[in-house]
Amino acid sequence: MQRTGKNLYPWAFGTSFLILTVLIGFLIFNTYKLEDKNYQIGQLNQIQNAYGAVIMDDKIFPGGDAIFQTTLVPCLPIWYEKKITKSADADQYGKHCMNGFLDEMRSRQSLDSIFRRIVHQQGLDTTLVYLFHFDKLEVYNERDGTWTTFFALAADDRAGLISGTLKSVTHNNRVFELSVSDKNPIPYRFTYSLYVDYENRNWRIVQDMAPVFLLSLACIVVIVLLSYRTYSNWINQRKLVDLKTSFLNHMRHEFNTPLTTILISAHSLVDSEAGKEDVEVVQLGRIVERQAKRLKAYFEQVMGAVALQEQQAKIVSVSIDRLTQQILSELHLRYRGEIEIQYEPLAEDAEINLDEDYYYSILDNLVSNAIKFNDNSKKTIQLSWEQRGPHCNLKIVDNGIGIAAADQGAIFTAFYRGKLSGNKPGLGLGLYYVKSYLDRLGWTIHIAEDKSGSGTIFYIYMGNAARNGKRQV
Repeated sequence: MQRTGKNLYPWAFGTSFLILTVLIGFLIFNTYKLEDKNYQIGQLNQIQNAYGAVIMDDKIFPGGDAIFQTTLVPCLPIWYEKKITKSADADQYGKHCMNGFLDEMRSRQSLDSIFRRIVHQQGLDTTLVYLFHFDKLEVYNERDGTWTTFFALAADDRAGLISGTLKSVTHNNRVFELSVSDKNPIPYRFTYSLYVDYENRNWRIVQDMAPVFLLSLACIVVIVLLSYRTYSNWINQRKLVDLKTSFLNHMRHEFNTPLTTILISAHSLVDSEAGKEDVEVVQLGRIVERQAKRLKAYFEQVMGAVALQEQQAKIVSVSIDRLTQQILSELHLRYRGEIEIQYEPLAEDAEINLDEDYYYSILDNLVSNAIKFNDNSKKTIQLSWEQRGPHCNLKIVDNGIGIAAADQGAIFTAFYRGKLSGNKPGLGLGLYYVKSYLDRLGWTIHIAEDKSGSGTIFYIYMGNAARNGKRQV
């Protein structure tokens, strides 16, 4: 399972990074399309308005109407007749007429000077270039009341060029599409377009978007670096956790065996025939036994940190008052002669969801601390209940040395030793276990100030309880 997690992480990162890159690329592309669509729109509007004022009622450019009348108009009736009668040479005749007309337009156009004058008058960028392009010629069909296209050229077809040097024409750099129409000798409509742009339009847009490109690239690089750093840290942490777990499991096995052997040997030494005759052997045996038990207790505390991480809570609904009395009865037998345990039961028993082993460990650690950190000849610990509506709160009061105010924020941290603990034996894990078990149960603990100046008061808030089989609300 662990190996699967390690293999899954790079795939999850790679997939997420790929999706993020595609999304960023998609957003940049759409930003570019929008920028391309709106690029220089203000200048194009100025050109459109200025050009309209120049030509007024003339066709394309001043003097253009005369070219229409002398070159195009005379061909229209004949061309129209050939089209209607479906003459074989209709298309060839029309192409000949249009080529002659467009050649005449190109040779006599004044669009270059008009465009330069507009650019100068409007204060526009002098690197702008333009292109006038013929689009199509339509004739009105009186028989069915529709416009029929007689001749058309695509926007990128250079045969339709009237004037200008712009090489690339698109919908985005088209200033306008205009139609010139007349009714004599037959109704016709001549459509042309004006395109204005920079020859290096795409490069200019890319330059304008350079901050967006660079920022996006920087974000991707930062994400990659942070993800790589996170992944490396995660791998290192996993290695440390695996190493720690393996080491402690190994120590649990290798350390428990000799400790148990030492305890058995020390006990046997005390009870042996030699021990009965030699007081010094008995004393040494008891010292060895006592120190071995102490060492084993420390070792079990350290091993408990590993076990706590691996444990899963077994939540059951129990009678909290009955369970508390049962645990305290066991602790009384365990710590007989070391501390007096006083308990004030609930006025009305209640059902609470908890893990019995967790609850036992919580009370055991609090009672153990009340013994360890207590200099009184008569050590006491009092447990009582405070009920506020549906909530059950357990109050624990001891007459020990107390907890300094400066330590209360960190006293539940693993291996933390309070200032008042002095040379008391211990590893600083008792209250850490208490807090860990409470967190797993969803409970909280609070340290109250003892006004008497000694001892510690804990409040354990357990949450809602059910009484008499009904939930209190």
